[in-house]
Amino acid sequence: MGAGPMRVKDPAVRELLWNGFDAVVGEMALLLKRCSFSPLIREMLDFSCGFLDARGRLVADSHLIPAQAGTLEFALAGALARTGPLDDGDVVVTNDPYAGATHLPDLEVFMPVYAGGELLGHVATVAHHVDIGGVSARNRGAVPGHPEASRDLYEEGLQLPPVRLVERGVRNDALWDVLLRNVRDPESVDGDLMAQLSACRRGAERLRELAARHGAATLRAAADDLIDDTSARAAAVLRGWPERTVTATGFLDGDGLHYDEPLPVHAAVTVADGRMTVDLSRSAAQTTGTFNVPWSSTYSGLYYALRCFLGPGIRQNHGYMRHVEARAPEGSLFRPRRPAAVMSRHMAVQALTDVVFRALGELLPERAVAASHVSFPVLLMHAVDPRTGASKTLMDTVGGGGGARRGAAGDDGIDAYTSNCALISAEVIELEYPWRVRSCALVPGSGGQGTWRGGLAVRRDYELLADRASGRVAAEQRRPEHAAPGAAGGGPGAPASAMVSRAGGPWEPLPYDTSSLSVREGDIVRLTAAGGGGYGPPGGPPGAPPRRAARSERADGGEAAGDAEVSRDGRRGVPQRGQQRGAGLGGGAAAGVRGDVDGGDGP
Repeated sequence: MGAGPMRVKDPAVRELLWNGFDAVVGEMALLLKRCSFSPLIREMLDFSCGFLDARGRLVADSHLIPAQAGTLEFALAGALARTGPLDDGDVVVTNDPYAGATHLPDLEVFMPVYAGGELLGHVATVAHHVDIGGVSARNRGAVPGHPEASRDLYEEGLQLPPVRLVERGVRNDALWDVLLRNVRDPESVDGDLMAQLSACRRGAERLRELAARHGAATLRAAADDLIDDTSARAAAVLRGWPERTVTATGFLDGDGLHYDEPLPVHAAVTVADGRMTVDLSRSAAQTTGTFNVPWSSTYSGLYYALRCFLGPGIRQNHGYMRHVEARAPEGSLFRPRRPAAVMSRHMAVQALTDVVFRALGELLPERAVAASHVSFPVLLMHAVDPRTGASKTLMDTVGGGGGARRGAAGDDGIDAYTSNCALISAEVIELEYPWRVRSCALVPGSGGQGTWRGGLAVRRDYELLADRASGRVAAEQRRPEHAAPGAAGGGPGAPASAMVSRAGGPWEPLPYDTSSLSVREGDIVRLTAAGGGGYGPPGGPPGAPPRRAARSERADGGEAAGDAEVSRDGRRGVPQRGQQRGAGLGGGAAAGVRGDVDGGDGP
């Protein structure tokens, strides 16, 4: 199933270099994690690294955040179109969503890699920073650095068109000072950006070592071979699929500001001639809220969906991406015009990925999977830490249920689809922020019923320890009619919710548009994600693997030794999101996730 004659004739060298590319970006990711300051990067793993060839094609990425990695080609192309070719020692930075980036908090950094005067390609990092300026917590409830209540891009923070952060090895201190002067947590932003630079330098160093060992021409040829081989494999799989058009429709509760009318997300997926074309013209128009999706992020969702359905043996690079085409009119939700707000674009990207999954499940029923949650509950609260007097902004999100499939229950407590962030441990939150995590548990019954049940959602309670805090709580899929649907007769997952208990009082549901929330010391905010859809009719023929069956038994209240993690206090706990993925980054411990299944309603 290869792409024809390989440029690198020695298969051992070819395979060594292909895996070497993965090792380079993996080491970049490890360094960035260890050197970063903010828990968003260090704990949540909200970052990605990549290597792109001299033509700007993705060769390898760090397998962290698909929503970020899928934009690297767009952002590099936008950067080079503005700056021209980069010299040895240059570093360019951008966060412009209308020049290929994602949203303003994600700073994308690119560094060219030269060996013997020849351009090998570019290494890249993209990381979510804790603050990028923008409207404050006193302006329509937006949290510093995360103004999800904004109405246009200007309110969302500092815009950085592609610009040289480092020029021929000399840092642009004037630009650096402008950036730090416009953020409220300059120490974290400074440290995290330095970590991105360090990761790029490490990646460039390792690629030069590979070139010195095997030759620059061989390295470039191996990258070409890798992309062509992946393309040929993807095309072969696509040509084996039925050639027709399938459609699916989902809905967002609102646009981030207005919740009087849901937003439709409609995808018409056509497979023909070894390509997948997705028409989004019947989706919602561009909105005044923050759910608009930059064109690069629209593609990132489609890349991820196709990659999942292609199956094993397809590497993560430009080779399969070239078989995807998106169509959407300008001025629409998935192709907005500047200066439309895009801060919460991930909400719509998740919904888009979900409907493409459903459409492909209709095309390929043997691979169909029930819908995973796309609720993305997030707590964004600003407070002054009484221990230090420092202003602190906590951003945390909890996982929901994955969709079940034939033969397996849905995964519990995951950040589904293109997001893939990890759960920040309770210990880190309590160490760095004036909050206490009162509980973190799976919600029994939140997965959709079926022969194989949907994954369970996570519920997390946060108690404020400071005098007061203000900010925003957000969650999609709070409308029951928008819960994750099942497949093949399976039931839907439970909807998400957001609540507050003030001064030990009863739980009060928060409205959909919680753009401004104020709490005082002792108040508790509760976030509950949505559950995943079930697969197959309830009570259908058995057949789930024993371990998954054991998980279902545990989730319904029984004991399943060996399936639950054990937290530091000795009690069984749910595994963190990103556990398998983050193992190589030193993540995946269950510390701080207390309790196995929470059935209580009180604080």
